Amino acid sequence: MPDLIVKICGMRNQEDLDCAATAGVDMCGFVFARQSPRALTPEQAAALDSRGMLRVGVFVTSDARAVAEAVAEARLDFVQLHGSQPAECAGQLAEIIGARRIIRTLWPARHAGLEDLAEDMRRHAACAGMFLLEAGTEGGGSGRRMDVPLRGLRAPRPWILAGGLNPENVGAAIKDCEPDGVDFNSGLESAPGRKSAQRIRAAVAAVREYR
Repeated sequence: MPDLIVKICGMRNQEDLDCAATAGVDMCGFVFARQSPRALTPEQAAALDSRGMLRVGVFVTSDARAVAEAVAEARLDFVQLHGSQPAECAGQLAEIIGARRIIRTLWPARHAGLEDLAEDMRRHAACAGMFLLEAGTEGGGSGRRMDVPLRGLRAPRPWILAGGLNPENVGAAIKDCEPDGVDFNSGLESAPGRKSAQRIRAAVAAVREYR
């Protein structure tokens, strides 16, 4: 992994994947949540070539067996638990695919402060190889920017910052939060599920200044 991971979520078509891979993106995310405008099926994801980028499946279900089946069908490298799944679900999934392949989503705004957040991360660390810290307080992607100061967070695992990131604000977000990676989605779109090639390239260029 690079010093600063670049992930783009909500991928739905080959053109966007080709552009992201060429630009130097590290991880591509496929959303397996029916309610999302960026949703697709494991079968549809399997037909897409990630061209060397690590493949991440985003799930809101607590059915560990169904997630594991999707991992195999869609050829996923990582599972992102993005629905406040109980610890039992993560534990079952860790036994099937391995804890290092699980990205656990947490919402810092739900915590009293950095130490409370770090303690929650430590509780989940046995069944997570990485964390994703999302803006807002609700499940699913918020599209809002992180408004909780995260500088100085003592995380037990590498973590990715998500929420409202785009080429214009990602530099400031990296300075303010000092994450191990950043996750883009709607901030790079021309329409839900359709990324802008220009904004993909601009986002990667902005992040490269901090790698």
